[in-house]
Amino acid sequence: SLPSTPAAMKSNVGESRDYLFVDDATYQKFAEKKRRALRLVIISGALALASLVLLSVFYITDDSTFDSSSPQFDETALLSKHAANFVQFTSRFNKQYESKKHAQAALRNYALQMEEVARLNEGLDEPTYGENEMSDWSDEEFRKTLLPLDFYDRLRDANEEEEFIERMPKKLQRALADGPKYDSFDWRAYNIVTPVKAQGKCGSCWAFAATATVESAWLIKNRNDTRILSEQTLLDCDLSNDACGGGDEDKAFRFIHREGLAYLSDYPYMAKRQNSCLADSFNNRTKIEVAYFLNPDQDSMIDWLTNFGPVNIGMSVIQPMRAWNSSKVFYPTKEQCKKEVIGLHAMLVVGYGTSDEGEPYWLIKNSWGTTFGEKGFYRHYRGTNACFVEDEPVGILA
Repeated sequence: SLPSTPAAMKSNVGESRDYLFVDDATYQKFAEKKRRALRLVIISGALALASLVLLSVFYITDDSTFDSSSPQFDETALLSKHAANFVQFTSRFNKQYESKKHAQAALRNYALQMEEVARLNEGLDEPTYGENEMSDWSDEEFRKTLLPLDFYDRLRDANEEEEFIERMPKKLQRALADGPKYDSFDWRAYNIVTPVKAQGKCGSCWAFAATATVESAWLIKNRNDTRILSEQTLLDCDLSNDACGGGDEDKAFRFIHREGLAYLSDYPYMAKRQNSCLADSFNNRTKIEVAYFLNPDQDSMIDWLTNFGPVNIGMSVIQPMRAWNSSKVFYPTKEQCKKEVIGLHAMLVVGYGTSDEGEPYWLIKNSWGTTFGEKGFYRHYRGTNACFVEDEPVGILA
């Protein structure tokens, strides 16, 4: 049976699903400036294969892996090897490309990614890495969805306002520590975790994590009042942050406290900063009361999680994580987290538990769409600060 919690909740939140980006035509009603819509040319399976045949020169190799940096690398063979699966991939994920050139680039990215997936799965009892909607992205495109490694160093060098996020009062810390303890916990069981979204090719994880935190905090405070909120509010209107260039949760929560978030249906996601802020056009924006830095350890995170709600976190990302496709626990090694980090990422911890193999984990809601991990969620090793997942946890109250 589920543990009883201070705000035992029910809502009309349904099964997780992606919120698709709207095109410029849809956004037209929210902005005066006319924009020229891109003409998208759907590259059909037949065309993709026809293009490939022209490139392949009928050469196919039996090699199982390809190293694009090797002098012996044969790109034609690589593309030929993965052509049929790529056609299925474009159909399965409803992929659209602007031109034949873009489709060919996507095929190359897909082929290289599938080679990497095969390498990562080699020697495992069962595959834990696989295909998802990002499989046709280049490594550079994926890195742009993350915060740069020097992002917080640059923040410290800037002239900043006093932090909005407060240190938690000792009295509240003691009260939380005396609260109930559970072997496992999952806020999804109480229907307060809103649907998984997709940030696309934009470094807006900070906006998605902040918005997801507010959506859940609001539901905990106001039962059955499900609010799906607008990340675009932050991209366009929070000028203290840098939209797709990265953002800081402290600044984001300060903005939400002062100005609030519009509904997603009113202010849809564009995966880029627009020329003007339109939030003032919408009433009933959602605000928060306070945000607290939690102690950087699993006990403090669990105490907040079980008593007040999901926990906003930031962590380091290593390249293999983009292809994670398993219900197993993702456990990056200390060596990987030291030497293989490609960027920083913000997400939302919505639960915790222990796997059948005895591995403690955090249950984390990501913003890479529902084809990542377990329908957009994944399990990250808990208790050792793996890739700094326990470094800067934040809890909020709506």
